[in-house]
Formats: sequence, C-alpha cells, structure tokens
Amino acid sequence: MTDQTFYTFPPSSKKEWIDQVKRDLKGKDFDDTLTSSLWDKVKISPFYTSEDVDGLAGEYKFHPNSKIPGTSPRVWDNVVSVCPENEKETNEEILHALQNGADGLVVCLDGTENLNQLLKAVHTEFISTNFLPTGETIQFFHLIQEWIESLTLKPGMLRGAIVWSPCDELFQSEKKFDWGVNQAAKAINDFKEFREFYPMTIDLSRYANSGATGIEELTYGLGEVIELIDVLSKRAISPTQVFENLAFHTAVGDSHFAEIAKVKALRKLIVELATNYGVQIEMESIHIITSTSQWSKSLLDKNTNLIRQTYEAMAGILGGGNSLWVKPTEGKDASVLEKRIARNVSSILKEESYLDKVMDPSAGSYYLETLQREIEKSVIEGLQDLEEKGGWLKSFEDRTLHASIRLSRETAQKKVLSDSNIKVGANKYLAKGKLENHLAFEPIVEKDFELLPSRATYFVEQNILNHA
Repeated sequence: MTDQTFYTFPPSSKKEWIDQVKRDLKGKDFDDTLTSSLWDKVKISPFYTSEDVDGLAGEYKFHPNSKIPGTSPRVWDNVVSVCPENEKETNEEILHALQNGADGLVVCLDGTENLNQLLKAVHTEFISTNFLPTGETIQFFHLIQEWIESLTLKPGMLRGAIVWSPCDELFQSEKKFDWGVNQAAKAINDFKEFREFYPMTIDLSRYANSGATGIEELTYGLGEVIELIDVLSKRAISPTQVFENLAFHTAVGDSHFAEIAKVKALRKLIVELATNYGVQIEMESIHIITSTSQWSKSLLDKNTNLIRQTYEAMAGILGGGNSLWVKPTEGKDASVLEKRIARNVSSILKEESYLDKVMDPSAGSYYLETLQREIEKSVIEGLQDLEEKGGWLKSFEDRTLHASIRLSRETAQKKVLSDSNIKVGANKYLAKGKLENHLAFEPIVEKDFELLPSRATYFVEQNILNHA
C-alpha cells in the first residue's frame, strides 16, 4: 500500500486530470485525439487510475503449486510440434528437443504411425504429451489407445491433451455433428482414469487465426462449450464430466496487452460458465494451451516474425497459459534453425526475463484489469446474443458464424492494405537488399464450411508476391 502521508500535495481525481488535458489540447476533441478502440468493442482511454477499478484485484492462480521442491512459483510447458514422416528420424528430433529446452510435445498423427517407435525413450510422466489428429479420427483414437495398452501406462504417467473436439470435424469435412459427439462421449469414458490428460480441446485459435477479433474468438469458443454440454448431456455425460475433460487452445496475437487480458478473461469466463451449470471448478485446474498467432505473421519479413513470436509468447505466459506453443512460421517446413529459435523463446523468457518468478505479474494493473473486465462484458453479451439466435451449432449451419469472422478478417486486411494499420515489415519499413527474406505466396481458397488460417497482411502479400 502507498503511504498517502508521504506526499505533501493533494491528490487529483481522474476528472481533474482529464479537464487539464482538455485545456492543453486547446480545442481538439479529447476522444478523437487520445482514445482508441480495441476490436471495435472496447474503448481504450489514454490513462487509468484506481477510480477505474473496484478495489484491488486478487492475484490469479494459473496452476496448482508444483510438487517439486524449489520450483519457481510460475510453471508452464514449453511445447514443440512434430509432424512425423520418418519415424526413426522424428524420434531423434523429439529426443533432441526434449534435451534442449522443450518439456512438451504436440505430435501430429494420421493414425498409421508406430507410436512406440516415435516416442521411444520418451518418459511421458515428466513432460506434456499432446496429440493432434491429421487423418481419420477413429483410427487416430485407436492408435493412442493401443499405444497406452502396449506400455501399460498408469494414469499418473500421462498428462497433456488431445487437440481435438467434435466441432473440429464440422470445419474439416461434411461429417454430421452427432458422429463427433459420439466419439467425444467415448473418449471421455476411455480416458476417465487419466485425470491429467484431456481427451478434448476447445480450439479457440481457429477463430483468431482466421481473422476473428479476440472477443469473437472467446465468444465462439465458449459457444462450442455450451453446445457440447447440451448434446453430451443427452448421452449421459454430465456438465461436470465435460469441464473435467476439456482443455482450451487460444492463439495469442500482436495486441500485446489486450492478449494478456484476453487469456486471463478466458480463464475467469470458464469458471463463471461452469458455475452457471452448477459445476464448481478451481481456476488453477483449467488447462490453457497458448500458441503464437498465424494471423499476425507475414510472408514478407521472416525476421520480424521472430520478434512477434517473442512478445506473443510473453503475453501468453503473463496471461496464464499452461502450455506455450511457439509455432515456427513455416510450420512443418521450418528449418532446423527456425525450430531452435522457436523452442528457445520460452527458455529466454524464463531464464533471462524471469517470468517464472511471480505467478501473476499483471495483477493490480489498472489498465489490464479494466481491459479484462470490458472484454468479459463484451463476450457475455456476445454469448447471450448467440444463444438467442439458436446457439453455436445453428450459427455454424446457417454460416452466420463464418460471415462474422470473414467480415472481421476482410476489414483488418483492408486496413493493412490501405496503410491505416501499420504492420512493420509488410506495409512499413520493408526489408531491403540482403535483409529480404520472402516466403512463397499461395492463395487461400476456403470452402463455405471452412475457416482457414489467414494473415492480416494477406492482401499486401497478394499485391507484392503474386506479381513478383
């Protein structure tokens, strides 16, 4: 607490500060000059004071205390992704990553791999093991079950998540929603003994990487949760079971402070949503995977993308992510150097920036607290509107969900194209000469039911790279 007797001058209210600023502006409009808008919903003031918050906010607890003595208060998994082509070589890549800073995996599987070879000598009890299906879903789940049975893995020896939910099937194929829901009910029962392994993951990142605002990302992501609770209840799966078996995956973009507030808002909104269903869950029991954004990256400047990776990763940690997935811009085609840089971001933020020394460093920030409250308010309003119009599934089927996100996407891309939104390395301060490092441009062709990852700089890239 600040000792008020330390200061010899009287305190000034926020109104008094604003009145003084208005005088200094000499006739210029205060709002037009100094305020801005976040995601077309939240007004950003030039400064915040204690008057903007209702008392001191409590520190969030993002995870239970570590069982290992001497561990720092803040713990997260540094996750790297692998896409197997040659199983022996991929196993060597996995072991190298785990010996050099990584403590978690996202393993892409089409269901035909030999998991015993892929994960040979990998001690799953000490890392976060996540699986991402890329092929036939039933075959994928069968592969994981066979692997668990072949090793006789005990529940305490596997933690992580399956980065899949029934909603994913709708965006990837013409399969019926009921098919995916039946698979989800089976997965919940199959993995019920594995309390630290989540057989479903709500993929909010699909919306963010397709151009949705942060508010739309949370609204549609939590809308999926509501839809799943409703349909799974008809298959004798209770809301408690749903929440206990869900992880959440969000993409962290380049609006640094807004993204911190967004991830914290997600955690709080999950707790509030569970409470509405009569389910009491602890904030620290929620598992959130934060990945760096694909939407924020550009094909025009690889070096600037590396900088974006770093401050997005920082926002993911400060926002409370439990797993940090720094995605190389070139994905599975990334070079050894790019994979190494992506893997080392987490280590630098921990070992050199000391982000692991405090559980919730942003607690107490008037700006972030206000921002988080306004994001939560907008998301709740969005969810109410979504439910009044029939819910998440109806919005998917009538494509209003897609139309909303495509409008946000196109609006953002046009702002970059017109230079009204500056993207360093794309429409401002372009790399020249030896610094030029362009990636190949491929048009994004989207079917009506799809939401494919895009980029804010897509129209600029189209103009520059498509005509090079």
